[in-house]
Amino acid sequence: MRGRLNNSAGFKCVKLRNGVSPFIATVILVAITVAIGGVLYTEFSNIITAEVRDPSMALVASNVAADGRTITLEVKNDGNVQYSFSRLVFSYSNLTEYFVSGTNATVLAGSTTMAPGSLLSVQFTVTGTTLPEFSAYTLTVVTDQIAKSFSLQA
Repeated sequence: MRGRLNNSAGFKCVKLRNGVSPFIATVILVAITVAIGGVLYTEFSNIITAEVRDPSMALVASNVAADGRTITLEVKNDGNVQYSFSRLVFSYSNLTEYFVSGTNATVLAGSTTMAPGSLLSVQFTVTGTTLPEFSAYTLTVVTDQIAKSFSLQA
């Protein structure tokens, strides 16, 4: 018979073929599964992130003029949704004032329709008070998709 050998004592021995141990095979299968899962996660997370609506904004700069009343604000649409700026809400102590573009707020740069990545610079003048130096106040930027408050210091 092929594959059988006789040893010196006359016993027949079966020639065994060496293969990969079960432990090594398991490790290799787990590694391949993790690699495929990582590739699929990376590809599908990019697709899903692009499809999810994520309105967001960030405050780029703010400045209170020396008169303590004129405030310049620059915000950035750092989300993936276009939105339209509608108003600013200024709050200091017990005072709350509303500012709307074209009436009592002036757009210095950008457009009130903010595409993702665009900047909007707005200037307005507070009429009810003068901000003392180092005073804290709150500005809320309101759009048709999101409203976000920023705590600032004069």
